[in-house]
Order: sequence, then C-alpha cells, then structure tokens
Amino acid sequence: MKSQIKSIINDKNNPGEYYGFIRTMDEGNDYYFRKSDLNDIPLDKLTIGDKVEFEPVENSDGRSVNNLKLLNENVVIDEKNENNISFSDYEKNIITNIKKITDINNYNDFEDGVYLILKLMGIHKLFQFDRNSQAGKADGFFIIENMAVMYDCTLHQNFESFKEEQIENYINKLSQKSQITFDIQKLDGSNASKTLQISGKTKQVWIITQGESKELRDFDSIKIKEISIHDLMNTLSKRIKDPTYDVERLVNDLMFIGK
Repeated sequence: MKSQIKSIINDKNNPGEYYGFIRTMDEGNDYYFRKSDLNDIPLDKLTIGDKVEFEPVENSDGRSVNNLKLLNENVVIDEKNENNISFSDYEKNIITNIKKITDINNYNDFEDGVYLILKLMGIHKLFQFDRNSQAGKADGFFIIENMAVMYDCTLHQNFESFKEEQIENYINKLSQKSQITFDIQKLDGSNASKTLQISGKTKQVWIITQGESKELRDFDSIKIKEISIHDLMNTLSKRIKDPTYDVERLVNDLMFIGK
C-alpha cells in the first residue's frame, strides 16, 4: 500500500476552474490537485481549510496527488506541521495585513497605522505628536538622511479648504527656524519635549490620505504634497521583498512620491 499523507486544502482557484493546492508538511512546494484527482468528491464541496488524505506524487512537473479523499473535520492533524508556513507565505501575510489599513475608518487608528508603516520602513527618527495637545497641529514629524517631513493624516477626500490654515502653520514652522520643537507622549503616558535640528534639510509637508499622491504647491523650496497611503504601502512592500533596497533608495523614493 502506498504511503498516505494527511494535510489541509491551502488554496483553491476561482469557481469554474479545476485545480488547487494542498499544504505541504515539509519544506518543499505545496501539492497540486486537479478535478480528476478528487476521487468522486465534487470540486465545489472543497473549501480552504478542509482536511484531506492522499497519495503523494513527485515528478519533473512538481508535486501532485493520487486518490484524494476528504476527511472528517474531527480528524486530528499534527499541530506543529499544520501551523508550518513557508517564508514566502509569511512575507505575503505581512504585506496583506499591512494593506488592511485601507479598511480603517477611525481617524486616530488611521494615524496610528500610518506611524507604524513609516516605522516599519526603517524611519527611526520618527515622532508622533502628543494627541492630547494636537488640535490644529500636525500628527508627526520625521527625519531620514537629508529629508525632514512634517505630516498630517486625514480620511477626508476634500481636505484642502479646511486644512489650509494648518498647512500654512506647518510651512511657517519649517521655514522660519533651524530647529523644531514639539511634544511627544512617552510610553508611561507622560509628555516630553523634543528638539531636532532641521537646518540644511530638504523640507516637505505631507497630508497623508487614501487618495492619490500629488504636489499641491511649493513655498520657498518647501514642497506641500498629498501622499497616498497606497504609495507608502507599496514602498514598504518593495523594501520587504527586495534585500538590496537600502536607505538611499528609500529616501529617493520618499522624496519623489507625488512628483
């Protein structure tokens, strides 16, 4: 009798198509199955997460199966193996979850999500302003290499008219001083004052939205931009996927978003 493997349906293609994949229990590729392998199981009865048993087949075309059988949901499959995923899947899960920021409809949560994305990019000199004294002020500020950015987050589509005065304040704060001082909230809930040197930096004001990136205006060499959260997510995704993506490339990409 040929050896049998118990595993889980990992992926199933769209309705009307006749193939899918079963999770591997080792470090190899997943097993591929076709409609003809289903051993009288209707394809529409299979769903992702179903437990199955099959005879493994390995050849030059990859890994496939024979005699696929649907198991009772109460069948126990080794938890250690069941929870094992490849690095590729792990990477995809990170990127997929990052992109869920577009499902956020609470302003404070969106602001926190933006801060996290910027932090994950590798922007270490990044500060989120104290929310309790934030009325009329920006949400945060960061410096990376020779770039200094004051940013504000909004979920409003038509923000330019009601943020006009705030944007003027951001410009003034960046243009009139060689340093910038602001309050940040510490982990213990207390406040602290932070001062950073910005003389000689390329300065920008970002309004981060769920819209499209574009340059709104240029005031005395300070660029004011609408920055799409989609562009920031794509930049982070590139940095995750590409081991050669260094800080120099990150700064260049950030500098020219919305150009």
